[in-house]
Amino acid sequence: MTERQWSSLPAAVKRVWLLRSLGMDLGGMALCAIAAVVCRIVGWWSFWHGLVLGVIVALLLAELITQPLQTRYSYAFNRYSIGEHDVMLKKGWLLRTTTTIPYNRVQHVETKQGPLLRRFGLTAVEIHTAVDEHEITALDDAQATSIVEQISARVLASKDDV
Repeated sequence: MTERQWSSLPAAVKRVWLLRSLGMDLGGMALCAIAAVVCRIVGWWSFWHGLVLGVIVALLLAELITQPLQTRYSYAFNRYSIGEHDVMLKKGWLLRTTTTIPYNRVQHVETKQGPLLRRFGLTAVEIHTAVDEHEITALDDAQATSIVEQISARVLASKDDV
């Protein structure tokens, strides 16, 4: 039995994760600011409204400040492996999971690319089974195409063996 080869995601995915987090956190802070203004205008403002919105903003700010560290650890622990009989995904830095997807359980494989991934020349690969969908978060465009073709060929071969 050969040793399984694990591949890491492209380094550019770290920038994508940071920008997504920045957008989500700043968007959340903007919504809190809008809520505060609306509550003041309508006359619903009280100590509790201020406390709740202040806590939410503080949590969003803490998440934003720690995001570079979270990104570094997430990148270090996200791996994938395309094996002879299955695809394996390792994810998570605090709560780690390893998922094994046998080729004979795969229904279809697709690629996804939003504006941020497109900007950095990356594509996500989704592997669908009857129960769930599993994602390789980001690969270089050419590599994603190659992996989709590789998985599709192995799925076809495994379905013929059954």
